Amino acid sequence: MVLALGIWSGNHAQNYLNYSTANAHSHNDYMQDVPFWDAYYAHFGSVEADVFLVKDRLWVAHTEKDLSPDRTLDNLYLSNISRQIKLNKGHVYSGNPQKLQLLIDIKKEAAASLTALVNELKKYPEITGNPEIKIVITGDRPKPEDFRNYPDYLYFDGDPEQNYTADQLKKVGMFSSDFGTLVKWSGKGIPRDEETAKIRKVVEKAHARNKPVRFYGAPDFTNAWVNLMDLGVDYINTDHIPDLKKFLNAIPKNFYKNTKEYSTYTPTYKTDGISKKVKNVILLIPDGTSLPQYYAAFTANRGKLNVFNMKATGLSKTSSFNAYITDSAPGSTAFATGMKTRNTFVGVDEAGIPLAQIPDIIAEKGMVSGLISTGDVTDATPADFYAHSDNRNSSEPILKDFIASKTRILIGGPSSGLTEETEQKFRDAKINIYHDLKSAAKVKGRTLVVDPLASRKMTDGRGSWLADAFDLTLNNLKSNEKGFFMMVEASQTDGGGHSNNIGQLVTELLDFDEVVGKAMKFADENKETLVVVLGDHETGGLSLLDGSLKEGWVFGNFSTNDHTSLPSSVFAYGPNSKEFTGLFENTEVFNKILAAYGIRK
Repeated sequence: MVLALGIWSGNHAQNYLNYSTANAHSHNDYMQDVPFWDAYYAHFGSVEADVFLVKDRLWVAHTEKDLSPDRTLDNLYLSNISRQIKLNKGHVYSGNPQKLQLLIDIKKEAAASLTALVNELKKYPEITGNPEIKIVITGDRPKPEDFRNYPDYLYFDGDPEQNYTADQLKKVGMFSSDFGTLVKWSGKGIPRDEETAKIRKVVEKAHARNKPVRFYGAPDFTNAWVNLMDLGVDYINTDHIPDLKKFLNAIPKNFYKNTKEYSTYTPTYKTDGISKKVKNVILLIPDGTSLPQYYAAFTANRGKLNVFNMKATGLSKTSSFNAYITDSAPGSTAFATGMKTRNTFVGVDEAGIPLAQIPDIIAEKGMVSGLISTGDVTDATPADFYAHSDNRNSSEPILKDFIASKTRILIGGPSSGLTEETEQKFRDAKINIYHDLKSAAKVKGRTLVVDPLASRKMTDGRGSWLADAFDLTLNNLKSNEKGFFMMVEASQTDGGGHSNNIGQLVTELLDFDEVVGKAMKFADENKETLVVVLGDHETGGLSLLDGSLKEGWVFGNFSTNDHTSLPSSVFAYGPNSKEFTGLFENTEVFNKILAAYGIRK
């Protein structure tokens, strides 16, 4: 983590990736609960201490009335830095060549204070002779022509508007500018163009002199940090060490640039929105997604997404029977049965009584069903359509429930529920079991496919598995003259939210969206198929901070590593798609699907 000088190059995407806690400056660090150590253990690259000369010693305080003999530059900073250098065998940070800048703000009496500082530093050669430490003097400073009178290890804070000779510039450690004097931007939104130009002029002037730059008095919260980084400011001032630390450390997971753009399907819209009984319904569930996730994927694919080509859009309320924030089990139980149930309950009501699910209901009309997931075949979402349990983690009993279900095909990843006993029960029930998708190329009869490849992330080489599973299942189900129901779950979009990893989230959602395009194409060709896309809940509390539709990158931030109460975005295409507009309970998805089939419950 080394400070990258001259970060801004016009490539906004690269700007963010260049930042780390080495670019963080702890403003008025001595006012933190634990001076020095809070910033040090956050691996900040710069700390600031205001000093007053008292009895030939430098005391640290914001104003003279705050002065205390137990708060000196020596005991708060110099002795601690010395201790760490000795502990780390010459390095400031353990096992890391990162530098530390100590910005000393002299409040008055520059000459006398500097003399006292030099005398104080004589007992710390491990600091003054260490290339990983830069001591920069700000506040009441000597004139530039007097810089040469001070030891080589002392540098001075430069004024961007001041001219310096080549020798004087060598003693300038950085440039600082008063943000509030320069512009009036509050940190919200983006600066006005003329303000952006002023900030950028200061940054570029400092970089042209090969020096870093910071702005004191700058807004100190997430959106402001993003804009300052975007403009190439080298040190980000903060009074909020934990917040800035978390934000900067999360950048590698909060930033994603797409390298595999794809073209979306062009719908015909010939049967879209008409009132007509359908034979087939394809329900596509990207687990843990709502509008922020879709728009992140849309941005990464340079302004293209199959799901955004659907004209019928709505919102699904996601609360469960017993919680404002649902988990996946009651989330998709609502889709499968039309009933709210408790968190962790699968295919049962709030009392644990089994509920009739879409595959069994439509089987009475001669229709068939198939379920696909990029997760465990007993995960909550697929299980909600074939199993009945008051505990979503009971994998073996859940999988055994497939035997009694009317679902024809179940495809997904490995499960601890597939024991030797369970496999034998499946064989006794004449259910075919395959351990990879390729082996099931020509499935006949009831089929279980448990493929390890399904559970891999896209970034770990899953490839076209989901699209292949969709094609295999569709080719089997579409031959049924009475019609079919298919549920396809992108399980690992949810994992991207839980792990706060926007790269995983976007790559999984883009893979899923290509399957959405396949479903839309089939709907156009078949003319009797309704396609519905919606998540069971939102995961991660994702917000989008920046991005480029032109370049295909997105920069986000997560507020939690768990589910939220955000309504799920709903998209529909084909006959009866208009029924999925507006705001409605998630249980209505079940009712609207059955109504599209012409089935009344």
